Amino acid sequence: MAFYTLGLTFNLVILLTVIILAVWIYGIYFNFKKWGLGSTGYHDQLRNSFWLFLATWVHEAFKDGLWVFLRTVVLDVLLLRRTLARSPVRWVMHMSMFYGFLALAAMSGFALFLDIIEHFNLAGLAHEAEMVKEMMALPFDIFGYLLLVGATIAVSRRIFLKFVRDNTTAYDAFLIGAVFLITITGFYAEWMRGNSFLIGNLFDNPVYAPHFALIHTVLAIGLFALVLPWSKYIHVIATPMTLIANRGGE
Repeated sequence: MAFYTLGLTFNLVILLTVIILAVWIYGIYFNFKKWGLGSTGYHDQLRNSFWLFLATWVHEAFKDGLWVFLRTVVLDVLLLRRTLARSPVRWVMHMSMFYGFLALAAMSGFALFLDIIEHFNLAGLAHEAEMVKEMMALPFDIFGYLLLVGATIAVSRRIFLKFVRDNTTAYDAFLIGAVFLITITGFYAEWMRGNSFLIGNLFDNPVYAPHFALIHTVLAIGLFALVLPWSKYIHVIATPMTLIANRGGE
């Protein structure tokens, strides 16, 4: 963890992590409560309620039964079948970015959990936690490259395809650019550490590696906690929930 925090104390990093998660969770709560304004069919006293939105969403999502719910989750959310039908290239792009980002976020959270175990030697498992973190290095690289592939396709389409470029909004450009920059800075930080997957020591520069790592961390945190829940980009959560509530639109 110290590599990505440029000398910040462990306790301070944990505190910052808690604050970031709190901001993100409140952002999700705020949006759910706001979306509750559009819900109907429930008691008016619950209007503009977080629980109203959840109750309405669950009611709609399971309206046609568990099988339809599961089918929609798998086909429309996890496999993006509608995107595949429209454009295989966009499907590869979205799948790469979605699963790359999701896997990296999950593994980062798990790595933080391992850092806590190692730092405090919880249950005497510090050594085991360190070993597990070392084993996670390759999966981190693989899913990182997967995210890089998706982000590169997204950027390339907007550079080389005029019809895509003409329909790209400032919101699209910012989000894609941010994801691409976060991915590149993360990779460059790892490459500068040396002995990197596929790259080896080509960009080895341990002096400046922590600085790029800190830039990567700040950008990722900023996008995750300060941008996604408070802007149009909440659609990354709203769109799957809408598909599920509409039972895939079928």
